Amino acid sequence: MGCGKAKPAASGSKHGDNGEVEPEQLRPAVDAEFQEVFFQAQLEKARDNKQKAYDLFEQALKIEPTNAATHYELGRADMLHFNNPASALDHAKVCVASDKTNPWYQELLADAYAEMAKYDAAIKAYREAVRLNPNNYELLYELANTQLHAGKIQDAIATYDELERRTGVYEDLSMQKHTLYMQQKDVNRAGLEFERLAKYYPDEPRYWGMAAQFYQQYAMHEKAAAALEQMVKADPDNGQVHFQLSEYYAMQKNDKRSYEELKLAFATNDISIDQKIKILVRYYALTEAQLSYLPQAYELLALTEQLQPNEPKAFAMYGDYLFRDGKLREALTKYKQAIALGGSLSTIWTKVLEIEYTLGDFDALYADSKQAISLFPLLPEFYYFQALSHQRRNEHNSAIELLNTGKELVVDDRDLQARFYASLGESYHYTNQHEESDEAFNESLRLDPSSVFTLNNYAYYLSLRKVQLEKAAEMAKRANELAPNVSSFEDTYAYVLFRQSKYAEALVWMDRALAHGEKSAELYEHRGDILFKLGRTEEALQQWMQAESMPGASAKLKEKIAKKNYID
Repeated sequence: MGCGKAKPAASGSKHGDNGEVEPEQLRPAVDAEFQEVFFQAQLEKARDNKQKAYDLFEQALKIEPTNAATHYELGRADMLHFNNPASALDHAKVCVASDKTNPWYQELLADAYAEMAKYDAAIKAYREAVRLNPNNYELLYELANTQLHAGKIQDAIATYDELERRTGVYEDLSMQKHTLYMQQKDVNRAGLEFERLAKYYPDEPRYWGMAAQFYQQYAMHEKAAAALEQMVKADPDNGQVHFQLSEYYAMQKNDKRSYEELKLAFATNDISIDQKIKILVRYYALTEAQLSYLPQAYELLALTEQLQPNEPKAFAMYGDYLFRDGKLREALTKYKQAIALGGSLSTIWTKVLEIEYTLGDFDALYADSKQAISLFPLLPEFYYFQALSHQRRNEHNSAIELLNTGKELVVDDRDLQARFYASLGESYHYTNQHEESDEAFNESLRLDPSSVFTLNNYAYYLSLRKVQLEKAAEMAKRANELAPNVSSFEDTYAYVLFRQSKYAEALVWMDRALAHGEKSAELYEHRGDILFKLGRTEEALQQWMQAESMPGASAKLKEKIAKKNYID
């Protein structure tokens, strides 16, 4: 077991290899030859030439075999640099035999014993070193460590108590004692360590919170409640206090009180934005299944935005909720606020472009996807969205260039790559590059055979060209199997059947397409075409006239109506 890192300053601590002056009693007072060699050894030690220094100390020892200072230097080097505790122990024994009152000698003896797992002897030597140098608190740490290695937990606690009497209460030491009490299954004393910390540091209410959580964990409810009362008294306006209270009530399954405290915590700047986001992420998962928690989530989002109005994370998180809940325009506003505040995550930009595409705001999509590419030139998604905006402008050659660039940047994402090829198939179709269009659609379906949009669109374009109609029919039928009751898919299948001269069957599917209540010029024109081929000319005229009165009517409708005839 190790001790905490934060150790108190101490006087009289041992001197290592850092160039400090050695203790007065370690300086030799012998003949000139010894002094010269010993001095050279110290010089090499100061230069960090460990092996050379060690060799010179050994040379000095040959001149004065019983010199304690030389034995000490060699022993310290054995411990610190050469991992030779047995040799260090031999040197330490000579040192102690020479001067039992020297604390550094006793400490070297203790260190060597401890390293060799001779814990009883090490404990005895550390106690003597502490007696000789009572202000060296490091020695008490080493003594406690050795007692722990020896399995003497109660003795180690007593040593920590002694250290605490000398230095005062501090967190690392209390936590070490808490751990030891828990090993002894002494829950009461383990909890008292938190309370002692809290009383010693009245400006740190979190210690009362730690005590409350600990007592709650062990069903010591009265003590937990008392600790919570103390925590609130210590700092009633502290957001962290209310946050810990919220966690406590959550553990008690008191959701109402937990949320009340959480709301108080969110209404302060004591809770960091990262803490708040972590909680909001938890709520996000919770509200996926339990919609009753949505009002709480949105209230916390509003508090976060209010208290941290310059934090892009707050607006991005708000946007994620709105996006998921179908509030696309509100989500777009939040995402754009996040970007304006410096939230330049690619995921935020992706959401912005997705929403603009869904809302049909292709001017915004064009501008924002262009900016996204400038910020993230290696991310393929942004080339895809930029290409879509060009397609809507009928700039298909530009779209083709962007799609061919973007698809080369796709790594390990078959779905995205399939979408690139499907869009390429679209633009190649509209530029009359039919061979390239077919190749692109075929590759898209190889990557994603169940893409209903690719199946539908490819089938429709083949039917327009009157080629591969059997394949077109299979794809259109498959699209309707995968996504039934979609008007546009049913219309495509009807049109493919029409091209195959299967007029009766085509009318059945066209009527299905119109049964959903969707009205468009294309649907009525297609139904009129089918009726005409079935010999129902007057009904066909009525359908064509209705189509002509609607937005998006084709240029051929006037001629069809005027001539009362089908025109391909």
